[in-house]
Amino acid sequence: MNLQAERLIRESWAALVPIRTKAAEQFYIRLFEIDPTARELFAGRPMQVQQEKFLHTVDMLVQMLDYPPQIIEEFQALAKRHVGYGVLVEHYEPVGNALLWAMAHELGERWTPDVERAWTELYTFIAGIMKRAAAPGNSGTQQNKTGRTD
Repeated sequence: MNLQAERLIRESWAALVPIRTKAAEQFYIRLFEIDPTARELFAGRPMQVQQEKFLHTVDMLVQMLDYPPQIIEEFQALAKRHVGYGVLVEHYEPVGNALLWAMAHELGERWTPDVERAWTELYTFIAGIMKRAAAPGNSGTQQNKTGRTD
């Protein structure tokens, strides 16, 4: 990821912060529309708590953009926890689609093609880390990408 993409991610996330709760709600609404089976993963869990966890994770990710090795470590651990919740490889695509949709929906005109490319690149990077870490028999510790092309 290059520095311009990082800047666009930071700026667009900062624009969402004042409406972050609404964006998280839209994310889950869209996720359950795209993949109704995903709702089962949250059965018995208060959605407000889940939305806050989601927002905390995205906040953490944006704050760590300058530290790809730390991103890799954090998201490998997150992937392993998600396996325990029943998350499967096929869940990553609808999650990415719902994330991008919710951001576009809430950002409106600020959701430009460049912002979309930056977030798509970031989500693809994160999903790749998580899928590899969650693969059966994979410790997930062999990832060594920096994630940045300055």
